[in-house]
Formats: sequence, structure tokens, C-alpha cells
Amino acid sequence: MLVTYDVPAKRTGLFRKVLRRYLNHEQFSVFTGDITEADAVRLRRDLSEMMIPDDRLTEITAVNRRNVRVTHLVKTDSGKGEPARLDDDRHKSDYCVL
Repeated sequence: MLVTYDVPAKRTGLFRKVLRRYLNHEQFSVFTGDITEADAVRLRRDLSEMMIPDDRLTEITAVNRRNVRVTHLVKTDSGKGEPARLDDDRHKSDYCVL
């Protein structure tokens, strides 16, 4: 799993603290690592509880090296409920690189 976040500077510490419990801190707002599905569910729940409108998280998961899935997590304007999960398949085309 690879997770990146784009949040206001005063909130980065909150996200960094949670993500470090599950993944390796690679650089600034980038975290990677092997993670079980159960831990992935817990991580998503923890992140969802912290998110507010305009926070943006990107999650990239792969069952194996050939199957990559990119998902953007976006909170609604009201800030209530689970974030919307928007699949991104731009990386599957020959002319777009992540």
C-alpha cells in the first residue's frame, strides 16, 4: 500500500502519527508498506475520522506487482460520513505515469 496526503500544514502531524502506526514513512507525506486487509480497514477508518472537507488522501494498493489500484479519498463538503472513494485508472494508459 502507498498512501499520500495533502492537508493544511497545521494538520500534517495528525496524519503522520496515524500513518506511521501502519506504514513506513518514506518522505514528507508519502507512506508505504505491506499491510493486511484488516489493518488496511483500520487505517482507512482512522483516517476517515480525522478528515475534513478539502483534505485529500491518495491510496494505491496492489494484490501483486501486476495489479495496481489507485483510489483518491475525498470528504464531502459537509464533512460528515465516510469519504468518497474515487478510482483513478490514468496509470493504465500508455501516456500517463504516476
